[in-house]
Amino acid sequence: MITLGQHKCVLFDVDGTIAETEGQAHLPAFNLALQDAGLSWRWNRADYKQLLKTAGGFERLMRYAQEQGADPEAMRDQLSAAHKAKNVFFAQILAAGSVPARTGLRELIMALARADINWGVVTTTSRFNWEALCRYSLAPLGLPSPVVIVCGEDVSKKKPDPEAYQLALKRCGLPAQACIAIEDSRNGLISAQATGLEVAIVKSEFFADEDFTVAALVVNELTELADKVRALTE
Repeated sequence: MITLGQHKCVLFDVDGTIAETEGQAHLPAFNLALQDAGLSWRWNRADYKQLLKTAGGFERLMRYAQEQGADPEAMRDQLSAAHKAKNVFFAQILAAGSVPARTGLRELIMALARADINWGVVTTTSRFNWEALCRYSLAPLGLPSPVVIVCGEDVSKKKPDPEAYQLALKRCGLPAQACIAIEDSRNGLISAQATGLEVAIVKSEFFADEDFTVAALVVNELTELADKVRALTE
C-alpha cells in the first residue's frame, strides 16, 4: 500500500493517465493524417488497442506498414511526414476543447500541493503533444507548474525502458524512494518499477484489462488518489 505522505514528488504519465487522449485525440488524428498522406489505411479502436503495445506514434506507423506487407524502411519518409501531420491534427482536436483532463486530476494535484508534494511529467510522447495538452486541457485548471518534464525527445529508448524515469529522477535530484509514479499501462508500470519507483495505476480506456498485479495500488479514477492525499492535510 502506498503511503503518499512519505513522498516528495509524484511523476505522472500523460496519455491515458492525465487525459484520455488515446481514443479521443490520437486515434482520430492518426486517421486524418493517413487520409492526408493518401494512404488507404484506417484504424478502428480494436486496431489501435493492439498498436498501443508499441510505444511511440512513428513506431506504430512503421509496425503497421510491416504488418500490411509493405517495406517500412522504403516508406520511412512518408510515414515520418504522416506522423508530423498527425501531431498537428492532434493539437487541433485539443484546441477544440474536446479532451478534458481526467476526472480528479485537478483535485489530486492541488491536494499534493497542500501536502507540500510536487508533481512532474514523465512521458515518451512528443514535447509538441505534451505542450498542446498543457495549453488546451490543463492550463484552464490553474495548476501549479510541474517541477520536471521528460518527453520523448529527451530519451533514446521509450517505455517500457526505464530511461525516461531515470532521467526524471536525475533532474529532480531525488532518489526513487522519494517519488511515486502514476501510470495507466503495463509498459509504464514496467518502466517505473525498473527505476525503483512505487507505481499507482489509474485504469484507462485501452489498458484497463492489462496485468497490474505487481502495482502498489490500482484505482479507477484519480479522485481516489486525491482522497488519499486530502486525508494527509485534514
